[in-house]
Amino acid sequence: MARAGRSPLEQSWAYGEAVARGRGWTTGRFLARDGQGERALLQVSLRKVLGAATLVRLVRGPLWLGPAPSPDELLPLCAAIRDSYRPRRLRPLLWTPELPEAPASDALFRRLGLRPMVTGYSTAWLDLRRSESALRAGLHGKWRNSLKAAEGAGLDVALGEPDALDWLLERHERQRRRRRLVARDREFVKAMASADGGGAAPCVARARLDGRPLAAALFLRHGASATYELAWSGPEGRRYEAQSLALWRGLLELKRQGVAWLDLGGLTPDAPGLARFKLGLGAEPVTLAGTYL
Repeated sequence: MARAGRSPLEQSWAYGEAVARGRGWTTGRFLARDGQGERALLQVSLRKVLGAATLVRLVRGPLWLGPAPSPDELLPLCAAIRDSYRPRRLRPLLWTPELPEAPASDALFRRLGLRPMVTGYSTAWLDLRRSESALRAGLHGKWRNSLKAAEGAGLDVALGEPDALDWLLERHERQRRRRRLVARDREFVKAMASADGGGAAPCVARARLDGRPLAAALFLRHGASATYELAWSGPEGRRYEAQSLALWRGLLELKRQGVAWLDLGGLTPDAPGLARFKLGLGAEPVTLAGTYL
């Protein structure tokens, strides 16, 4: 995963373990090689449907090891994946590649005989290889003002407190159910954080005022990347812009730990305020090619 550079959580070992735990799925993991050596990583999830058929999901993969490949370099690997999972073998493959929405991406999958079924997922990537001063200079004006307000209010941020993950997940779960949010539930996140064979290491940044927690952000580390998984803030936290401070201090801690890329998660039209908040960090918006069958 570290060799893959900018990599999504959905291709991490921990995600595969969490999907398989108690949900009726199994996980397949592969390392692709050719005459030049190891070229790519691949993780799929499989589930029996309609008796004899097996549904196969490949989400945000494969991951190329090394510089970004051209479509011609990707074609043999993608063809091998396609040939392994075909509807006539009763193994239909729903494939969301980690490729940008672009004519070249669509042309590649049409050459494979696959057709788009679902439009592309959008997210935002923040490059943590830049210096702290460059990251701060890249903040949009409103975001920078929120951060200054939180810093001026006397808040502090605790990192890695033993009870922080359970504290945050309890509040997230109540909020998720009350607002009917489309988000991973508490048990799934805990399964990722504690997966056998390599969990997605959690980093919790909790903003406090006079020792009282007001807001927190959870990041999951995988390879050279991390994902901004979820966050919570109460009314007092929103008043003091505590979430901005928690996110800022958390990403600086990830940078200190050697994380190079931060995936800020989905950008959706039905949550424009959240999208503006994420993009306000100076992140690069990316829309993926979509799901093919």
